[in-house]
Amino acid sequence: MTPDAAPHGAGGAQATRIGPLLRFAHRRASREFTEALRPLAIEGRHYGVLLSLGLHGSLSQRELIDRTGSDKSGMVRTVDDLEARGLAVRRPSPADRRAYAVELTETGRALHAEAGRIADSVAARLLDCLSEDEQSTFCALLERFVTADTT
Repeated sequence: MTPDAAPHGAGGAQATRIGPLLRFAHRRASREFTEALRPLAIEGRHYGVLLSLGLHGSLSQRELIDRTGSDKSGMVRTVDDLEARGLAVRRPSPADRRAYAVELTETGRALHAEAGRIADSVAARLLDCLSEDEQSTFCALLERFVTADTT
């Protein structure tokens, strides 16, 4: 299924297409990324946690939930999966003894690096339909869109 490609006028009519276009873009990217990660036996949700831990070091499950947009039960399941595979460990948080900090193991760091190379490859394929300047503009606009304060 593809979004309606019929031209719309400026303003309101164009704005009504943003939701479906973002949904189709997400589906396409998710499908390609899921397939590319299959040899590593991880899913996008695992990669999101590996990426966050790789970028920021040890994080609480609450911080991981906030950074990945997951819910509590989904994050527990994801961290359980990563622990079972020896990719991450939970340790008591030095900042809050009621919480656990999650950190990558050596094996997790290696898998994070491999998954990062795969993510770069998938991104290059997805964005190949755009010129380098368009890719830069597209990414900058997406970053501005997702970080915009809507209050």
